[in-house]
Amino acid sequence: MRLALLAVMAPAALAQPNAIDLFLLSAQAEKANSEKISEYTYREYKVTQEIDKDGKETDRQTETWDVIGLEGSTYRKLILRNDQPLEPKEQKREDERLAKETALRRKETPGQRQKRLLSFSFTYSVGRLEPERTVALFDLAFKGEEEVDGRAAYVIEGTPKPGARPANANEKENLNYRMKMWIDREDYARSRSESEVIGEHSRPQKGTVIELRNGRDETGTWLPKEFRFRFNLRILKVGNARGDIRLTYSDYRRFQVDSQVLEQKQ
Repeated sequence: MRLALLAVMAPAALAQPNAIDLFLLSAQAEKANSEKISEYTYREYKVTQEIDKDGKETDRQTETWDVIGLEGSTYRKLILRNDQPLEPKEQKREDERLAKETALRRKETPGQRQKRLLSFSFTYSVGRLEPERTVALFDLAFKGEEEVDGRAAYVIEGTPKPGARPANANEKENLNYRMKMWIDREDYARSRSESEVIGEHSRPQKGTVIELRNGRDETGTWLPKEFRFRFNLRILKVGNARGDIRLTYSDYRRFQVDSQVLEQKQ
């Protein structure tokens, strides 16, 4: 009820922006948008870099994935490794994996199919919290306005509340992070978000940063443009793993829920 009321009263309520109201409006917009992005196929390019303590690159690998439409929802298909075609053995495994998944999906019951179609999402690092739990666990503050790719955005920041009591392991992990969001002034979509480890009780050490940038297409749908994970991880008592994982998304195309395999350019 409160979310619906906020949406109706948004112009008046945001004359002097309130961070909690902005956050709840953005959560509402994000939920509506998530139903739209499940209709898109795309290409994902992943670059993984390992670096030493001085910031020097010690290893670099890339993967290119086509996320295609298969029997009504998306399917990830590896097409390039280190910017080169797959070796014959790996290509054969990928072809077999696609054939097996196609056969499984075609044998699904209506109930199994419906469950699969509802399970699509882009997933990024820390498990997300329900909006009400974010408000309960974090102090949210309005930080002004900035532009993201030429579009005006409200900026809010969330820091863990002193004495916040997590209800589960996911909430406990989230309380190690400070979050920042850029909320589009027109759509209330999150055009950019950033989370930084500031706590002592997470496997990623302080300074680890997770960032997501989104872009608006001609239909008004907000789609991921880039995901970046700059990490410093504890590896038991052996040492740390440092690196940078960057995913970029392109070639978005809409597909029908009842579509079969969609051929995409190589």
